[in-house]
Amino acid sequence: MVSRHVFELCTSPKTLIAALAEDPDQPVSKLVKRLFKSRCTRIMQRPNDPLHGSPDQFDVVAKPFVISKQIYNDVLHTLDTNPLAGLVSPPLLGSSGVIPLSVISVIPDIMRHYANLIVRAEAEIILATNYWEASLSSSIIADSLRELSKRVRARGGEKVVMKLMYDRGNLRQAVKNRIIVDPVYWSRIGLPSEDEIPGISLEVVNYHHPLLGTFHAKYLVVDRRVACLNSNNVQDRPNIEMMVHLEGPIVESIYDMALLTWSSAMNPPLPLLTKPPTYIDPEAMSEATRSYFQGQRAGNEAQPNAHSLTQRCDRMNHVTADEERGDLISEHSSMQAPSPSSRVNLGDRGEIGSGLENQRSEMEEMHLNTAVLPNACANPRVTTPNVVGTNTASRPSESDNPGRDEDHAQANLLEKPDTCSIGVGSGSTSIEAGLLPDMRAFDGQGTAQECGEEDMLSDFRPYILHEPHNPVPIAMVNRSPTGRPGHYHVLQHPQDVAWLSAVRYAQKSVFIQTPTFNASPIVAGTLDACRRGVQVTLYLDLGFNDLGEAIPFQGGTNEEVVHKMYNTLNSEENGAEKHLEVFWYTAKDQTKPLNAALKKRNCHVKFMAVDDEIAILGNGNQDTQSWFHSQEANIMVDSPELVSAWQRALDANQNTRLYGRVSDSDGVWRGEDGEVIQASGVTASSFVKRLKGLGNLIGRVRGTGGF
Repeated sequence: MVSRHVFELCTSPKTLIAALAEDPDQPVSKLVKRLFKSRCTRIMQRPNDPLHGSPDQFDVVAKPFVISKQIYNDVLHTLDTNPLAGLVSPPLLGSSGVIPLSVISVIPDIMRHYANLIVRAEAEIILATNYWEASLSSSIIADSLRELSKRVRARGGEKVVMKLMYDRGNLRQAVKNRIIVDPVYWSRIGLPSEDEIPGISLEVVNYHHPLLGTFHAKYLVVDRRVACLNSNNVQDRPNIEMMVHLEGPIVESIYDMALLTWSSAMNPPLPLLTKPPTYIDPEAMSEATRSYFQGQRAGNEAQPNAHSLTQRCDRMNHVTADEERGDLISEHSSMQAPSPSSRVNLGDRGEIGSGLENQRSEMEEMHLNTAVLPNACANPRVTTPNVVGTNTASRPSESDNPGRDEDHAQANLLEKPDTCSIGVGSGSTSIEAGLLPDMRAFDGQGTAQECGEEDMLSDFRPYILHEPHNPVPIAMVNRSPTGRPGHYHVLQHPQDVAWLSAVRYAQKSVFIQTPTFNASPIVAGTLDACRRGVQVTLYLDLGFNDLGEAIPFQGGTNEEVVHKMYNTLNSEENGAEKHLEVFWYTAKDQTKPLNAALKKRNCHVKFMAVDDEIAILGNGNQDTQSWFHSQEANIMVDSPELVSAWQRALDANQNTRLYGRVSDSDGVWRGEDGEVIQASGVTASSFVKRLKGLGNLIGRVRGTGGF
């Protein structure tokens, strides 16, 4: 059971938000010391130390909902040595919320959802990312800030206060981890100048915890009412990514985490600190929204097999994904932060939707100016949406960005990205040519088009519009940064404990999708689960960041790890290897995996599901860096319905399960014709390659890269 100390922490009314509301000009770090006097005791832990405790008092501690008692109980034990181990005030560690929308797509699609929220901000915005790079993605955000500023000036309101935090390692951070970025440098990374956004008060911080404590978190909070948690940085990479849109009390937890991470005094303070939000009753959604979501569900039920990729296009409603999202926003009142006049208490039903009458016209403003790009792909429908007046001519070139990470950049990004419309479920999505998948850049071998399977592309659904649901249990399972080298303190971090406990307590199945998989605790936990008869499925990237993962103490490449895992299980001769299924990520238009080093089609999703009931998702990879060093933000969601929807969507948006399976004899991918596809190979990298990998490690120290 949890200790009396933890019980009192979790049931106390003391939170960082409340303390800062009383004294908003104080540095956050000073208030933290006043609130939580007990300090973290440095306890050396081995990664395989047992977890202790029982969930007996969980019902009392976890307000307002029970999550997964065993997992959450183990997470609570991290608070014994450090009340802020979860990077959030203890009463807010466990919460609840609704998730009306998820996005599984390329980075610009996620950034467009960011933009849609930003332009509607009324008071404040908090945006955090590991790496902010001058790019198409950053230009979408920059242009949304320009548009928001215009709206603020037009309505004659107070300036919107925005806080932006990213990680770009600097020698000065050896003395001070958080450095205010002078506005004169904003243009170098594609941010608007102060003169361009007179309606916004922007403050930018560069945060890194030397040596290895990378700030790897990626989230957005708008008006203290909506939040997004995603896998991608603000940069252009050929990656499939995942984002979830959150509302309800869990936003308060993310807000508290953002304040704690900022640490310094805010100038100016956030204006909503003294205005706690109220929440919209999900039962009060409009009938139009219910009908819309029921239509989505009916379409899914008509095709229960997520892998049946043919004949879907016969039922498609040919509207663009942006129009689909516009319809959603105009009909779904809880998808946007309402105006102050429409904020209501739970149970009130009369005012929902007030202040939202102009959302459809606002959405239309954001998707003007189309152009045709002939022969871009097999599908002739091609449009280039101009998001909030995106000015591609003014976008900084890559040569203007000296800190650019070449190892994870695409080889041939187009200076003026074109857009290829690919059919998706009930619509289509805009995919930037050169970001994902650039079908013109391949010789056709192994592509869906060459194999006569064009219909598989019609199943790509970037926007998952979840069925309306009551608030579900959600917990924050974060990780604070650890700068010094070494692999320890696993059991002091909620993220690591949640992952370990989830695999340990799994009864039927574990599913993990991650670009890299080499942290010793998760490898050992996976093997143990297979020995217990739990079916473990891993979707990994072939060749992702091999140079960096191959250097000493990083854990090895995905190929090396998978090969060793199968060798271990096979040598035990008890059939446990049959419970481990490993797949190399295979893109939606491919019939075989591609080496991630080609920088053409990668997957950067970070997702774990256990027994089809619990999901842990967010920022953390299953690699040594995320397990032992980086600051990460993740949520644990207890909802079989959402977990099922996510897993169906992940499988629908890639061909990994169809074509990516490796051999359970040696972990090597082989085609039907005997073709073998490898990246660095299953044996340990050479000394020369490991030396080259040091460059990637330096990139991580500087906060750069696509990890």
